[in-house]
Amino acid sequence: MQIIYDESITANDQPLVMTRGDHERVEMHLRQDEQRHYTLFAFAGDHRRPARTQQQGPYHCLDQANGARRAIAAALRTQGYRVSDDVHPVWCLEAQRCINALRDAHEQFPVSYKFDPKDVYLDW
Repeated sequence: MQIIYDESITANDQPLVMTRGDHERVEMHLRQDEQRHYTLFAFAGDHRRPARTQQQGPYHCLDQANGARRAIAAALRTQGYRVSDDVHPVWCLEAQRCINALRDAHEQFPVSYKFDPKDVYLDW
């Protein structure tokens, strides 16, 4: 499978709004978690409320997250969506709610990635 990147999408962390017709819209938001990793949230639906939410990540740097966003934007363009620079994002609170839920899950279920050689059991 070949991934196509839409180079016309600016590389920043601002929300990206794509529309198709008068009633369909997709918003992509990049948010940073407590470990400074980026997560990409995509919301799709009409102008009132998102009907579908998708999440990808974590990405270790903004360039990786923007690459994923550019690839998704290129795929959406083949389905008739266009980047709408003149339309303001309306689901910023939904994105903030999603990253807060992710942060709460990280606090509730902490994971340590630190390696200690004493933790390795050698049975030879």
